Amino acid sequence: MERAADSIERLIAYAGRYSLAPYRAVGTALKGELAITRDQAGAGLILLRSALEALHGERHTIMVTILAGALAEGLRKTGQFDEALITINGAVAQAASRGATFDMAELLRIKGQILAAMPRPDWASAADCLMQSLAVAREQSALAWELRSATALARLLSENGQRDQARDTLAPVYDRFTEGFETADLRIARQLIDDLA
Repeated sequence: MERAADSIERLIAYAGRYSLAPYRAVGTALKGELAITRDQAGAGLILLRSALEALHGERHTIMVTILAGALAEGLRKTGQFDEALITINGAVAQAASRGATFDMAELLRIKGQILAAMPRPDWASAADCLMQSLAVAREQSALAWELRSATALARLLSENGQRDQARDTLAPVYDRFTEGFETADLRIARQLIDDLA
């Protein structure tokens, strides 16, 4: 996390020094996403909103969908479920309008988690989004996003009493990894598999 924070600060400084406004906005957005990851969602939301506004102003749309996904994640973490759902639906629609995008699996995972976390959870729609996310990640051979999707789906299944199906969903994906076991996603997946044993 510290190395990521240092790299982001260098990006922001470099972009500022050379008047590269879209890259400065992307750096600010990444700083916001990192804050949300560090459970500082309030600060992260402020940074992401201002960065997305700047990117729209510059008509720089390359990373807008994935950054909107990070914004939706922060909104979910702060209990702003309706806005989170509106934000992620917009990001999914924008990504779908471009055809197959690299971030669709992650956007669908975030949407599934929002649907599951709402005050009146829509378990069926959440599971459907997570299964779609898993299928997209597999189709794209995006093993890291496949793991995130499988972990989220396994957690949902486990919370609904389907522990064996949860383990059968996550364990085969986890077993395909040969390195990176110290990363947060793999540690979380390993812990969940152990809890389901």
